[in-house]
Amino acid sequence: MPEHLAQRRQIAYKARIKDIIDGRYVKEEGWQPNYIITTAGKQISRVNIIGIVVLKPNEENVSYQTLVLDDGTGKISIRSFEENGPLKGIDVGDVILLIGKPREYGQEKYIVPEIAKKIEDKRWIELRKLELKMQGIEEPPSKPAAEEKIEAEEIQDDTPTDKIFNLIKEIDTGNGAPIEEVIEKARIKEAEKIIRTMLEEGDVFEIKSGKLKVLE
Repeated sequence: MPEHLAQRRQIAYKARIKDIIDGRYVKEEGWQPNYIITTAGKQISRVNIIGIVVLKPNEENVSYQTLVLDDGTGKISIRSFEENGPLKGIDVGDVILLIGKPREYGQEKYIVPEIAKKIEDKRWIELRKLELKMQGIEEPPSKPAAEEKIEAEEIQDDTPTDKIFNLIKEIDTGNGAPIEEVIEKARIKEAEKIIRTMLEEGDVFEIKSGKLKVLE
């Protein structure tokens, strides 16, 4: 294949983070782009994802900028090797539209970003879910959606995790819910341990030191 055709920009497929993480990474030789083969058989060398930034490590002595993106189906590291690259100005709690190239190093998949654009209108998230559904990619039911269904059915026997989750949503006025206030109002013996587990599992994230926010 002529070089100018091989270097032509590939389509940025709309996908879930889960599709990238669960896919098989294929490294090509020469001018051919590397790509991910998803479980559905789609070949993706460039990806288009909408997600929320849940972590921005302050790493020293590294040659790249990094953050962790979560779209409700999984988390993936985003790494920019440019000092003033597309991740500049992006912070924890931002919802972004990301276009980039999936890569793999030491069996860990990550994405090298080309574009990272903040999304102010949260309706774009619902539109993306609809677009993926139309492509036959079903969104697994998230924990918040399940809890909303329980609330709608007026079932009151919430688990301790449910109670803390709902408290965080109730206390948060936009800048996050203070951990100490959540623990105090929960009145649950192991509240601190439950919160740590929720953070580890990605049900909530720490938008800033001591402030919790629900992933929606």
